[in-house]
This record gives sequence, structure tokens and C-alpha cells, in this order.
Amino acid sequence: MVTGSDKSASTLLEAADVMLRNPKTLTAAASVAEVRELLTNPKVQMVLLTDYGAFKGAVTHVPENASPRDRAVDYVDPDAETISPDASADEAFERAAASPTRRVIVLDEEDNLLGLLCLNPSRTGFCQTPGTVD
Repeated sequence: MVTGSDKSASTLLEAADVMLRNPKTLTAAASVAEVRELLTNPKVQMVLLTDYGAFKGAVTHVPENASPRDRAVDYVDPDAETISPDASADEAFERAAASPTRRVIVLDEEDNLLGLLCLNPSRTGFCQTPGTVD
């Protein structure tokens, strides 16, 4: 189901092969105002927070009553999906399809951010897969 074509080829691919390698991030010191600004873009489903490459959390929603000066890290999503880069692309697709945000964060063994799995709005393929619509 990775690209909608050869199923046998997809079993050879790993999450690292289909992830966005340079997702947009903010530092762990980012403010709620900075995160809110990014989340106004309908294509942005989550904001990834890092500290020198170390994953600190993903923000998918900020409460209306949060101060713009609050630290965004205080609002990380405790249920944000993560996956290993060597997981199969089929598993990556299934997990992203099951996620409300259509996103799964790819982390190494030391919780360093490696990339982001992103499904298109119709959940038919990964965002960066050639030939997909949406």
C-alpha cells in the first residue's frame, strides 16, 4: 500500500525510505505564539519540537486559554505516534493511516528526530511519494 503499485516492492522499503527527511521544527524553547502561527497552515498537523536534534515533543493543539508567551513544550501531545526508521514501510503506512493527524514521527534509538511520515489528506500515499494526488 506504500505507493499503490507493486506490493512486493513495498515490503522491502523501510520507514526511513518514505519519511520526510527535513521536517519543519521549532526549538524546545518555542512559544505558544510560534506554534499557533505554524498551526494556522492547514497542511501543518503537528509542530515538532527539538533541542539540537533531540526530539522533545509534538504539539498538535494548543488550548484557547494558553498564553502566547507560554512554552509550547508544555502542550506536547502525549499520544503522538513514533516509529523506528527500520520499521517496514507497510507498518509505517498503517500507523500513519490510523493516526488522527496522518503523521508518525521517526526517531532513532536515542530519541533523535530523523524524519516525519506524512500521509496525504486522502490517506492514499505518503505526502512526498511521486504520483500521489492531494
